[in-house]
Amino acid sequence: MPVKYLRELRHDGAVGAIAKLKFPFPDHDRPDYETLTNTPKHQICAGQDSAGRDLFPDIVVVRRPGQWLLMMAEVETADTLTDDSALTDWKPMSLLGELFIYVPAGHIQDAKKLCKRHGIHPQGFRTWRFRPVWGLEVTES
Repeated sequence: MPVKYLRELRHDGAVGAIAKLKFPFPDHDRPDYETLTNTPKHQICAGQDSAGRDLFPDIVVVRRPGQWLLMMAEVETADTLTDDSALTDWKPMSLLGELFIYVPAGHIQDAKKLCKRHGIHPQGFRTWRFRPVWGLEVTES
């Protein structure tokens, strides 16, 4: 199997697991919240960047009725922690609302350096990793 295909499978699996674990909406306390994911197919656009390009964060939380954007999350893999991702995704998304950036365990400093270099101010950083027996583990940084 091609490496890109395997990377996309891992990314999509992480997005789904993180959405269920950290954004389990609607729930008993917030029945008007809804969590949507944009993997493997786009479901919801969070807005547009300054060039008019539609932005599709990996995870989007909205309030219903309507579609009031509450928060977003981008889930990165080791090879997507780049200046390009920071400038084309993180920066415009962080200007739309609360953005959480999830990076693989061990890469938090790389993400923070990218944000500092490009003047990006996310709501928070979290690390993720799959553990063979326990499944997904997410740590707030």
